[in-house]
Amino acid sequence: MSRKVVPNLLVLFVILSMLLSACGTKTVEVIKTVEVPVEKQVEVVKTVEVEKEVKVIETVEVAAEAGSLRIWGFYDLTNTEDSRAVQMKQTIDSFQASTGIKVEYEQVAWDQMATKIALAAQAGGDMPDLIMIGYEYVQGLVNAGALLNIYDQVKNSFFYGDLNDFEKNLNEVNGERYAVGTFVSGGQWYYDVATFPNGWPETEEAWTTECARLSAEGKYVATFYAGRASAAMAQGLAPLVWSLGDTLFLEDGKPNFTTENMLKSITFWRNMLANKCVPEVTFTGDWSSTEAPFVDKTAGGVRGGTWSYIYISGLQGRFESGEVKIGNPPALTGGKQGYVFMNTEAWALTSGAKNVDNSIKFINFFFNPAVLAPWAKSNYGVPATASALNNPIFDSQFYKDTLDNLTRNGHKSETSPYFNECMDALAAAVQELVINPDMDIMAKLQQLQTELLNQYFK
Repeated sequence: MSRKVVPNLLVLFVILSMLLSACGTKTVEVIKTVEVPVEKQVEVVKTVEVEKEVKVIETVEVAAEAGSLRIWGFYDLTNTEDSRAVQMKQTIDSFQASTGIKVEYEQVAWDQMATKIALAAQAGGDMPDLIMIGYEYVQGLVNAGALLNIYDQVKNSFFYGDLNDFEKNLNEVNGERYAVGTFVSGGQWYYDVATFPNGWPETEEAWTTECARLSAEGKYVATFYAGRASAAMAQGLAPLVWSLGDTLFLEDGKPNFTTENMLKSITFWRNMLANKCVPEVTFTGDWSSTEAPFVDKTAGGVRGGTWSYIYISGLQGRFESGEVKIGNPPALTGGKQGYVFMNTEAWALTSGAKNVDNSIKFINFFFNPAVLAPWAKSNYGVPATASALNNPIFDSQFYKDTLDNLTRNGHKSETSPYFNECMDALAAAVQELVINPDMDIMAKLQQLQTELLNQYFK
């Protein structure tokens, strides 16, 4: 084609365009494609088709929706007297403000959480996304199909390398993780220094010696809660059994109640009551009534927990003045050392979670040291990360002694798919056995174990 032909063709093209314009305008078809954004604003492509030949690309912006999150927790967020409730509300408010994620929170009592979640999972009912849970209930919920494995999400989190070994050893098993602990807490024995000039008794023999001396003065060696509740067994009886190298449950979660070491442990309690080494309220009272003898100084020691520092009247002041110290737990005859139970309060995702990503976002937000440190402090526990523990609020003697106690004497709580059911039944039986010295301990335990196996482990 010669160069002269080009202008002629251009003129022809212009004339044809004018003719088409004179004939009217055809309908324009618009096709929109919108991609739903997840975490940030995204570019959305809109295609405008003209005469089905010419395409024009335009860009529009669509605001991202942050979504929601449903949480079941232990604390009443309207209670301004409870520092834990106050901080949880502040944390949730800050999370919502910084992420735009709407949080729906429901309070569930700590001793009812596991049962409520397990029933919902088994019935296919409505479940929250995220729950607070004690470590001892996790395995039972896993067996009930109620929790999600969050191993990968936690391992890829910014705080994973900062978690302490106890938290990891507790919650990571065979490459699976169903919870992440926020702080470590456990049992502690507090004792009045002046009551024990020879030092706090740490063996069964020493308890017997101190008992003979103090009972003559109308005083008790110690007081503790050993009533009809699963926590009484987990915090009181289990450590005695552990001191003898035994357990309350087998690896498959079945009760292991008919052992010689269980017999020795219950017999020790029975003898302590009979010889007035401990007050009767230890086995018949509630939590606060069992602490009263220590408060009025008729009992030289009290078994509580890290949390007792704020709950036992006058304890904090007596500790800070040096009047009270933290002692080692007793070991029964033949045992290598005494133990205290050690636990974590954790976050876990349910198997019915509809907002998994937002749940992980909340956990990451919670593990910021600026959030985690005061949360552990409000529970008088040891934070689960080294960064949070470095906060100056943990520089007190109480935390130094607590960390030392839990490091030397801590024993992880046992687990079972029917932990509450078995431990509640054991608590009722033990109370009866201790108060009635003529009852056959092994016969009662054998009867109880058979009933539990038939009811829950068929």
